[in-house]
Amino acid sequence: MTIQKIPVTVISGFLGAGKTTLVNQLLCQNDQYRIGVVVNEFGEVGVDGQLIVSEREALIEINNGCVCCTVRADLVTSVKEMLTLAGHRLDRLIIETSGLADPAPVLQTFLADPDLRVQVELESVVTVVDALHIGSQLDDEVVREQIAFADTLIINKADLVSPEDMADVQSRIRLLNRTAAVVTAQRSNVPVGALLGIKRFSLPNLLMIEPDILEEDGHEHEHDLSISSCSVVTSGAIDPDRFNRWITNLVNEQGQRLMRMKGLLNFPTEARRFHFHSVHMLLESVPGRRWEGDEPRDNRFVFIGRDLDSEELRQGFLACLHVA
Repeated sequence: MTIQKIPVTVISGFLGAGKTTLVNQLLCQNDQYRIGVVVNEFGEVGVDGQLIVSEREALIEINNGCVCCTVRADLVTSVKEMLTLAGHRLDRLIIETSGLADPAPVLQTFLADPDLRVQVELESVVTVVDALHIGSQLDDEVVREQIAFADTLIINKADLVSPEDMADVQSRIRLLNRTAAVVTAQRSNVPVGALLGIKRFSLPNLLMIEPDILEEDGHEHEHDLSISSCSVVTSGAIDPDRFNRWITNLVNEQGQRLMRMKGLLNFPTEARRFHFHSVHMLLESVPGRRWEGDEPRDNRFVFIGRDLDSEELRQGFLACLHVA
């Protein structure tokens, strides 16, 4: 009897490129597949998992490290747990890696683990590229590897750059990857049929890039130690005026060091959660779903950047709490 393997789509991309938005776009459009999601976050507090619209039993979060190194064993455990709990009801898996993850060790995990090899198969490696910020990010080795290992490249935020700049982006990423399918997008809006159900992953192509990837220690990865994260979780309501003043000043003063901020916010007069995102100097706050009646209305905020003063950032956020 031949075991039907579950296809796996790995979604990578640097901080703030639009990976979680892409996962949600796929889940919201999908009416064909039963999809399980494993989401990995670099910080100790998970935010992205709270934003994903998947059924709770089909979602696993891995926090406080990258699945390419420090929590790599957790990836294997999480996928096996997902397959055990919901495997008979799943048609496919999506793995959303941390923005700082090198994709090669993640792929090696699926290729080398004997149990996973029997149960799943890599279908595609999708990398989301931030068209607005990629020019300054290409000096980072992780960014280059995320692009190089992809079989599908989504150039996101196409609406934020000129046609000339978009042509330049495409030219530069083609120097790193000449064979991947390329899709341009706004707000990571890509049709399900353009990504899922298409077998693009090729082991021969991967071996041409990384010949020793099938060896046990074939791809060592070390993070930039100047990059760290800090997080705040607190009850209470955030004063929107205080928050807006604080976040604007913070970005003006430290925008280049603060590579990524994201959070779930509880405003006192709002029945809905607010999602906050920033990539360097670009800020966005949008309403989310309504708070449930018995749900703790906790604020969750994560900072990722270089040479961060964690205590100063935490105290700045806490100073935005509403005082009755």
